[in-house]
Amino acid sequence: MRKRSPGRRIAGILCLLILASLASAQANLTLKDILEKNIKAAGGREKLSQIQNISFKIGGTRYFAASTGELKIMTGKEPVVTEVTLIKGDSVRRNALNVVSELSGVRKATSQVLAKLYAGVFTLQKFEKELAFQGLKAYGPEKFYFLTAKVDPLGVDFFIRVDDFCLKRLVFRGSTPEGDKYEVNYDFGPFEDAEGVKIPLSWFSSQVGTRGTLAEVSEVKINQPFDKDFFAKADVNAGTTEAAPGRLKGNILDFSGSPMGFSIMTNWLKSDIDTAGFRSGDKLAFSGEGFAEELVFYASANELPPQNVLAQGARLLTPSPRGETYVIQFFAVDTAQMAAKLRVLAPIEIVKK
Repeated sequence: MRKRSPGRRIAGILCLLILASLASAQANLTLKDILEKNIKAAGGREKLSQIQNISFKIGGTRYFAASTGELKIMTGKEPVVTEVTLIKGDSVRRNALNVVSELSGVRKATSQVLAKLYAGVFTLQKFEKELAFQGLKAYGPEKFYFLTAKVDPLGVDFFIRVDDFCLKRLVFRGSTPEGDKYEVNYDFGPFEDAEGVKIPLSWFSSQVGTRGTLAEVSEVKINQPFDKDFFAKADVNAGTTEAAPGRLKGNILDFSGSPMGFSIMTNWLKSDIDTAGFRSGDKLAFSGEGFAEELVFYASANELPPQNVLAQGARLLTPSPRGETYVIQFFAVDTAQMAAKLRVLAPIEIVKK
């Protein structure tokens, strides 16, 4: 067995003593100390005070946060906007394809917390009056400053790194209206420089009992010029629909190809389908600018043919698995000519045969 030299042993002991001393000193920090260091890690109070708004994009969703605490979330493939959510104070209002609603419960509370986090440029400066310091808490080999807040009906946990004082983890805890456990975790990646401030450019969110998702931030912008009523307008841009027995008119919201086939997202809602009177198995004539196809309608995913049948070629109209609209799907079908003619918001029509 190799023997360690006295010098290496002494260096190791000194290193442990230094780490222990650092841990002891940091364990004595107050809530005010932690908040100040957290804000300083992002650029400092003076720098953050100069930021009137910050915006960024994750996938097809754009976030706009004002220093006043307002947040506007817009979803859709530009120039399409299918959904807008406005968070201001105690109001969380959502416009999804011109159906406006007020969010409540855990969805409202989660949105309010994220609005404050983004408005504070991913620091806890907007939570200063609500936080309680619970000491140090370990996750695996790493320890964090553990801070909590209450945003009815949720408990909110913040975990701050002891080395750089950046936010590492955000946890929402509570119950659903049905009484089931609700817990969502956000694990933030390293904070990096973006437009002169340090923010996380990725994070992983996961809900207990479901698969998690990775968010990757792009197009970070600081202090954009906005209209005076920008954070009050919840207008969408998703085309129009017309529905009559046996007939639908609408617009394309998005389209994409994958190893599974080709999809066209429409702006038709269930109310449109009900007015048209479509039933599973109905054959439909689908047309657009320069193309025409025959589809089969299925009212739910449970009624779809088995995979081995779809693999032989299929053209379908079904509810979208990712939203409230309906999607046209092509499996094992050559769609190259049709795809070349598609554009977002282009008119489309379906007639029952």
